[in-house]
Amino acid sequence: MSEQTVSGEIARIDASRADLMLERQLPEFAKILPAHVGAERFARWCLTLLRKPEMARVMATPEGQLSVMGALMDCASLGLEPGREYHLVPFGGTSKDGTPKPVTVTGVTDYKGEIRLITNAQRCAVIAMLVHEKDNFAMLGANIPPAHDVADWFGDRGPVTGGYAYADFGGQMYSLVVRMSEEEFLRHREISRKKDLWDQWPEAYRLKTLIHQLRKWVPWSPEWRA
Repeated sequence: MSEQTVSGEIARIDASRADLMLERQLPEFAKILPAHVGAERFARWCLTLLRKPEMARVMATPEGQLSVMGALMDCASLGLEPGREYHLVPFGGTSKDGTPKPVTVTGVTDYKGEIRLITNAQRCAVIAMLVHEKDNFAMLGANIPPAHDVADWFGDRGPVTGGYAYADFGGQMYSLVVRMSEEEFLRHREISRKKDLWDQWPEAYRLKTLIHQLRKWVPWSPEWRA
């Protein structure tokens, strides 16, 4: 049997395993999914994600499969789209002493998912910005958008010194302005299991951290409210 045939057979088995697992889990998804999502739609999103080649090692063990189903249940309870707003981040493979261990996943809501949860609750705009050393920045009040002037958006703005986020509800009504220094960002990075992703996507992870902190101060919901 050729290497290509073997790879195709493994992919077929992985897809069948994912199909079966999702079919069994569908009634549980239906119990917790927000009405605007729907179980079959959510299952299609899940299947697309689980059929990606990088998920094969995770789905190969009972521990990996259990972690995937746990993460997808969490994703379903939030009404987010797996793979776009909520991600399955693999961990494991080898312990510190070199002993092999099963690859499992942890579910992570990205900044798009955080924004969706806030805007589900009420109509608003979520603003999150990073501040650089050469920017002109000043806080004007606890719930007043800060003054933030950038001389050249595409030039050298210097290193990141911090960031802020707030919700604009319209009619000059704003949420608390959440702000964080670069030192605070780095403390979040240090306690994260995803340091490599922080380093790969430094701006995105700082923005996500800001919006996650903002979500603690504003209404949010997995259900979309017109």
